[in-house]
Amino acid sequence: MFDINKYKYDEIHNSLEVEGEAMIFHCHHYLTNLQRTILDADYIDSRPFLIGSAADAVYNQLQNIFREQNTSIEDSFSIAEQMYKAFGYGLIDLSKLTGEGGEIKTRKSFFSKSWLMKFGKNSKPVDYYTAGYLAATYSAIFNVPLSEVNVVQSECMACGSAENVFQIRRGEGNFSIYPPKRKTEYKEVEKVPLNWEYEEVITNAFLGAHALFVGNEEGFIPAFGVYIVRNQSDYVNRLQFEFIRAMTDVAGDYGVTLGGELLLEAGHACGFFTYAGIMTSAEWNQAVKPYLKTKEDWIKGLSALINTLGWGYHTSVELSENKAIFRNYNDFEDLSYLRMYGKSPYPIHWANSGGFTGLMQLVYKTDITETGKVENEEGFRAMRRSKDGYRTRMTKGIACGDDFLEVEVYI
Repeated sequence: MFDINKYKYDEIHNSLEVEGEAMIFHCHHYLTNLQRTILDADYIDSRPFLIGSAADAVYNQLQNIFREQNTSIEDSFSIAEQMYKAFGYGLIDLSKLTGEGGEIKTRKSFFSKSWLMKFGKNSKPVDYYTAGYLAATYSAIFNVPLSEVNVVQSECMACGSAENVFQIRRGEGNFSIYPPKRKTEYKEVEKVPLNWEYEEVITNAFLGAHALFVGNEEGFIPAFGVYIVRNQSDYVNRLQFEFIRAMTDVAGDYGVTLGGELLLEAGHACGFFTYAGIMTSAEWNQAVKPYLKTKEDWIKGLSALINTLGWGYHTSVELSENKAIFRNYNDFEDLSYLRMYGKSPYPIHWANSGGFTGLMQLVYKTDITETGKVENEEGFRAMRRSKDGYRTRMTKGIACGDDFLEVEVYI
């Protein structure tokens, strides 16, 4: 059966791998903003890679588990259901799935739930991840090539339906298929530490998070004032990479700039909403806030905490209200790109850079450090409207050949 505690956190590289796939935490604010950013570009056909990105990563994991445990069909069903729940995506019942396919229904869906929370009703189904998850499960259990799996979501709670409904069958594939990936290669370089006396205290307090943050009875993970999900890093990063590739098909080299600006917006949402949730949570108040004296301490405390979430090692080599230089060693975006595509001709940094920028805005341009509170939605809108907001410039990236990712955030 599936047990997340079997997998140990890699403290050297600040990562967690589950059956060949690096795992990272993201919250509902980032994931819904990222998906909406992609879907709003309705001049590209994003459905194939929205499903295919999930199917590829999940298939890799399940194949490894089934091979290792030599599971029966019934046990394979249970493992796939347990993994989906443990990662925080909701609940699925696979009992009606056969070698011919089947119809799967659920009333517990992270993506449908969070879309409604964030944006209200949508005109089209939004649970592309579950569609990909079900396609991968069917393929892995019944030994059907992913290229011969057809999956459709016909009903969605985000559209007002009572449940999400998916049809899976063997036939003409209707989502993107990707070539095998390289093994993750870490950059073994000396790190510049946070240079904060309480770093180890905070990091040690949250190192068990990957084992403790698992889906509840509804398959969700409410934590830090948000809903978090344990994503396959390659899944969520491939969404970004394939979006940029699609944008370049439309706009040439300018597609990288335009698509990158759109992806940075999702990163801004992550930095503002996710970090605001963390900094106003009971966990933060108990384990971190007693060690904070300055606004710079708030940023370093946050860095020490998120270094336990699988995103690589975050640090700052310069930090003030007017300018900060952040680094990330073995960051999840670059490592994903390298193992899926090889060296990049342009920087791979959108979630990281946007997150750093949102963090600076949150700490220096709101009252969160004084009052412990922030009006998330209005605060975020004020940040995006401001003419005096922070700007972002990436100076180094691992996928471009450097030893680490480095980002300047400045007024």
